[in-house]
Amino acid sequence: MNRWSIGMELAGNLKRKREECRLSQDDVASKLNISRQSISKWETGKCYPDLDNLILLSDLYKISLDELIKGDKSFQERIIIRETGSVRRMWPWWVIFPAFGMLYGLVSMILNRL
Repeated sequence: MNRWSIGMELAGNLKRKREECRLSQDDVASKLNISRQSISKWETGKCYPDLDNLILLSDLYKISLDELIKGDKSFQERIIIRETGSVRRMWPWWVIFPAFGMLYGLVSMILNRL
């Protein structure tokens, strides 16, 4: 699933929840103090609400942000996050310095005993 389809799912969730609450786009716009056109753009996927508006929408629709953004459980199970390229685990490079310090100390101690 790509970013576009996730955005379209958000748009569908916004419209579905608004209709479940029996609100018009004008009703939602007036409650959020924004234009009706903004609501329309969100519901068609032309743009997305910012975090402040997402919080207000989740309060208005009485659902969690997670549910609003991700939708129902079946949608959540279909989300696959794909990383580009190979997954590379970072080796902690800073371990080299203490290892060399201990090795130096050990060699110095052995040489001093000789």
